[in-house]
Amino acid sequence: MSDPTLNAHQQVFRLSLFANIVREIKGDLDSIQIELENRLPVAVNQVPGWKVVWGPVAWKHKPDDTKTGADHVSFVARHPNLAYSNGEEKETYVFAVAGSVSEYNWVINNARVDSVVDLHKWLEKGITTAPKRDLSPSLGNAYISYGTAVGVYRLATAAPPKTAGSPGVELASYWASFPESPNTRVIFAGHSLGAALTSTLALSLLESRAFAKFPPSNILVYPSAGPAVGNITFARLFANKFPKISGPRYEVWNCMIVNRLDPVSQAWCTLKLISPEQNLDNIPTLYGEPIKEIVSGVNMGKVLAALSTVTYMPIQAVRFHGDPPATSPSTQKEFFDIVWYQHLEEYLKFIGIDAPESQLLVKDAGVGKMSNEEVTSCEPVIAELFVLPKTQEGAVDATEDYKSLQALSVDVDK
Repeated sequence: MSDPTLNAHQQVFRLSLFANIVREIKGDLDSIQIELENRLPVAVNQVPGWKVVWGPVAWKHKPDDTKTGADHVSFVARHPNLAYSNGEEKETYVFAVAGSVSEYNWVINNARVDSVVDLHKWLEKGITTAPKRDLSPSLGNAYISYGTAVGVYRLATAAPPKTAGSPGVELASYWASFPESPNTRVIFAGHSLGAALTSTLALSLLESRAFAKFPPSNILVYPSAGPAVGNITFARLFANKFPKISGPRYEVWNCMIVNRLDPVSQAWCTLKLISPEQNLDNIPTLYGEPIKEIVSGVNMGKVLAALSTVTYMPIQAVRFHGDPPATSPSTQKEFFDIVWYQHLEEYLKFIGIDAPESQLLVKDAGVGKMSNEEVTSCEPVIAELFVLPKTQEGAVDATEDYKSLQALSVDVDK
């Protein structure tokens, strides 16, 4: 049975956080995978009814490097009859992905917004084919950042090892192996970079016909705190394939959950006119007077995004306003201290769950542990703020397309 103390949205969000269970661990891939397999099922089992059925999978760009953490972590958990707020009970699978946990994610998945991939041209060749950058983007096509495409490709091709659930089965093949499943739901969830990757992966798999055994309306996403990863055509496609399912406050599906005081969700749109509530220019004044280093970092981010020659547009969102800091920051360090709180703690408060600290804290397991600064510096957007940049300016008029997409997002009282 479902956990009576947590509704379906809270359970899904909690599972998405469990994907970060080894985020502070440093070690080679084998040692991280062992720790992941030991810790994750125990954590998941503490939410009644859920069980890991695919994975978990840890992936590293340099598998033998003992001084870094995992670059990607993902898993699928199943609930036989999850209770939803409308009274339905459905067999439900949640695919969860960790947020940024390594320098690789900063360099590749987060920072590679300077070039883009044509989503459908890539998917025509297969989601398990490495994406290629499009150097001459065309109007009207759906584009995603190259870094996001690489992350989706890595997740799609990372099969569980023989010691994990569904060993050797890649994600698309896993869903394709299901019988006709008219009453089964699949939910993609992630926080931060995990939000960007899961929402894009869900759309990519849907467009690739990986979910042919499921009604399209039973494929849902529940991302939180993620940046924009595609242009307006991508955002419009996402809204069409994943229509917003409304509910009170955080009880929505197919929308990005956004804290207006979280700078990560303000990336990567460079034009305030087309997305006034979520754009890079909002970041310097989120907590008070702008700080020189933060302004410089944002300008660097704008340069990177502009190099793509597309304008990034956030997907539909439900936005809330986190509690502002008692005092405005005057240094870069003070700014980052506030960011860390706004990027996680305020979401926990808004969605109404306690931080799963007992499951996420790294104990002495014979592996290394990242410092708080190492963890924070790998977060999307936050990493860019460590870089002193050049500036880029320019704006265009908002079009009706942008305005109609803005209308899909809503603000809610905290």
